[in-house]
Amino acid sequence: MPEDLGLSLVVLGAALSALGLLQQNLTPLLALGLAVLTAGLLITWEPATRERLLVKLGEAAWENVSAFIQAAGIPPKAYYFPSAIAGRPVAVVAVEKPGEIPRGALTFRTGNGPALVLSTPGGKAVELCRELPNDLAEALRECAINSLGLARSVSVVDSPDGTVVEYRGVSTPDLYNKLLVKPALGSALASITAAIAAEVWGRPVEIIEEAAKGKRLTVLIR
Repeated sequence: MPEDLGLSLVVLGAALSALGLLQQNLTPLLALGLAVLTAGLLITWEPATRERLLVKLGEAAWENVSAFIQAAGIPPKAYYFPSAIAGRPVAVVAVEKPGEIPRGALTFRTGNGPALVLSTPGGKAVELCRELPNDLAEALRECAINSLGLARSVSVVDSPDGTVVEYRGVSTPDLYNKLLVKPALGSALASITAAIAAEVWGRPVEIIEEAAKGKRLTVLIR
């Protein structure tokens, strides 16, 4: 998809530039063509630019999710469910952890109000990585580090408050910026951590807190 977009912009930019050169008094069109051509080349061959563009295009979806959460009056709190329970790895935004999730439902009601069933970056990461080791540290290392390249290293330590996961050399983008969906789902890497933990442990998982400092991210899950 990114390659197709980049090549399309290259072709469009080249056509606009040629038209601007061939026709008199079309200097602005030439400038536009060169700009589009440059953008196409950057998207095709520059990963950082491609990443920023895709993140920007995805903002509309996260804005809609934030609007749904706000309109439903649900506190921004998500519970990550494994595919063994929900049929696929999902997060449920609800007042409290639901006992079960209707298969295929996008919304449902609990005893304390509505609940939203969301696909998350973590759920998609689980689908990409497929079979995961039974040990959480090994699963995070195999999926988040080796397969997806989202950080340089990861460590997992149990604590009285839950499980502390620390990443170093983090390279994940800020998908949601300051939208309401971020406190609900956590950052992209926190979402991936919770989804993988839910899959490995075979039970719902919640993100208690996370803290970022430079290229280091600490996530407390339970």
